[in-house]
Amino acid sequence: MRHPEILKRLIAFLKDIGNNDQRTILKNLQNSVQYMEEKLHIYEEILEKETGKSKPQLDELQKRRLAQAGARLNAYILATVENTFSPDTIREWYRKLVGSKYNSVADGQKTRGPKKISDKMVELVVHMASENPLWGAARIAAYMYYLGYEISHTTVRRILLNHGINPDPSPTSKGDWIRFIDSHQHVVSSCDFCTTELLTPEGLIRCYILFVENITTREVCLGGITHDPDGKWMAQMGRNLPDAWDGVLLGQEYLIHDRDPLFTDQFLAILHSIGVKGKKLPPRSPELNGHIESFIKTFKTECLNHLLLTSEAQLRYVVHQFLDYYNHERPHSALNWQMIKPLPQDPDGEIMEFSRLGGLLKSYRRVKSASDNQPEEGMENVI
Repeated sequence: MRHPEILKRLIAFLKDIGNNDQRTILKNLQNSVQYMEEKLHIYEEILEKETGKSKPQLDELQKRRLAQAGARLNAYILATVENTFSPDTIREWYRKLVGSKYNSVADGQKTRGPKKISDKMVELVVHMASENPLWGAARIAAYMYYLGYEISHTTVRRILLNHGINPDPSPTSKGDWIRFIDSHQHVVSSCDFCTTELLTPEGLIRCYILFVENITTREVCLGGITHDPDGKWMAQMGRNLPDAWDGVLLGQEYLIHDRDPLFTDQFLAILHSIGVKGKKLPPRSPELNGHIESFIKTFKTECLNHLLLTSEAQLRYVVHQFLDYYNHERPHSALNWQMIKPLPQDPDGEIMEFSRLGGLLKSYRRVKSASDNQPEEGMENVI
């Protein structure tokens, strides 16, 4: 299976986890397993038709790889998913090709050949390779030597092969999107457009709302709102977003965006001139921009879908109210149910209810007695 396809499924799976949708997680996993089973059956049918053999002839490296993957499954699951080779065959391959010790001495022979590699060294080599999929045998051998172990890169290569690990990974084979996000998360923001229809006396007018999210903090800011976005408007957004005083991209180095033609070359050039590089998503891959996509879904389901707006001024008010609620008053599952920038509380104060947009958005926090402070708009004593 191609790596981009695996990446798409992984990000979709992580998105489901973030939304706490356990039913969707299990359903997607089950559908994926059923799909792969059906695909394997089709391949077996083609193999038998073309060669007359019901099973493929695997070389030793392929057996190691299959045995290494099968060792992670218990006997029941292995017997359920493995229809080509028997589970006992997979276990035997593991014992002979993967689980064997690393020496060149057969039973009854005297010690000969290279020095025996200790189990500790083998575990360390495998650990380095697992934690750093871009490292090849030569780099791992260099680190082993630095740590005080005498081991050649050919020995490291043999260890990796025996554990079903590619000793010469392609520079791009593991350079996936998640790795980029993990490596740059403190300097990466993402952006996207949300559209909504306004019911005006002149008829329906579609408005475009540009949101920008800091991936590290999950804080979302408004980039701009317009009913007629064009290159000039986007150029102005490119100047506003990294503004030295209050720009939402201040201190950021990358901005993730999709392939919407509104993200023009001029817009990206303006950002690049002040040190912010645009990271364009691959075609048809909104899941790779899952942070901002998740926010837009939340904005629509919790707020926008419940309102009928008739002017751009109303829309701006609603957006600002929701962003204040989202950034300061709403717990987030992705942050272990913490708030992004919680408002200060008085530990000894009374529990008060705060409402926005006529009670559509509600939150709670402790404040001093209403007799000691001027009550805020939408504040109601609940306890």
